[in-house]
Amino acid sequence: MAVASGAGSKESVTAGVKFAEGEEKLPKVVLTSAGGSEADVYLYGGVITSWKVPNGRDLLFVRPDAVFNKKKPISGGVPHCFPQFGPGPMQQHGFARNLDWSVIDSENVQGDPTITLELKDGEYSRSMWDFSFQALYKVTLQTKNLSTELVIKNTDSKPFSFSTALHTYFRAAVQGASVKGLKGCKTLNKDPDPKNPLEGKEERPVSFSLHADGITFPGFVDCVYLDAPNELHLDNGLGDVISIKNTKELD
Repeated sequence: MAVASGAGSKESVTAGVKFAEGEEKLPKVVLTSAGGSEADVYLYGGVITSWKVPNGRDLLFVRPDAVFNKKKPISGGVPHCFPQFGPGPMQQHGFARNLDWSVIDSENVQGDPTITLELKDGEYSRSMWDFSFQALYKVTLQTKNLSTELVIKNTDSKPFSFSTALHTYFRAAVQGASVKGLKGCKTLNKDPDPKNPLEGKEERPVSFSLHADGITFPGFVDCVYLDAPNELHLDNGLGDVISIKNTKELD
């Protein structure tokens, strides 16, 4: 184990872990696996902005109009939603994506680098959510896998409730993308009116190219899927099939 201090440094504290300057000189951590994959993790927002597999293709998407000046969250990659998902009493998706996270640990196990980021409450978070907490976010890069683990600890003297999500942006073709595993799920369709979603069921035509039950999308879709399975398969229409797994959700 190595404690990764001095986030502004470009020195590598662990094999496969390097601190660097990113867009607009924001500090980031570059993870490189022994198998040739690479990932960028910005400390602002604790957001993963790039995940390149060994063939050089980036499986994540960052919006062209994304800004890296701390005036707003980085739009793309894998941003945090905490302690609120979507709209609510505080700002959209909470405050975790608007704050600087700290790297508190790093390691390399058989060529696979891992970093652990930490976020604690402060004046800014307490102005919206008056609780003491600790968030630990572990990111592990393997040759063909990127895994994340988020642990929220209540360090306050009173209980609190929260919602959280990793709001992942995957790179995909406008035409040709499909998702396996959503067929038959209950839905909240926000296309007509985001403030008044319509209840329904996923009954779009399936794609018979790679997955017999992969649903396709004719264009822009804004839809919430209820009770989705713990594993989905995304054919991004660009030559990649990505398995998305939610391995555990403990309270």
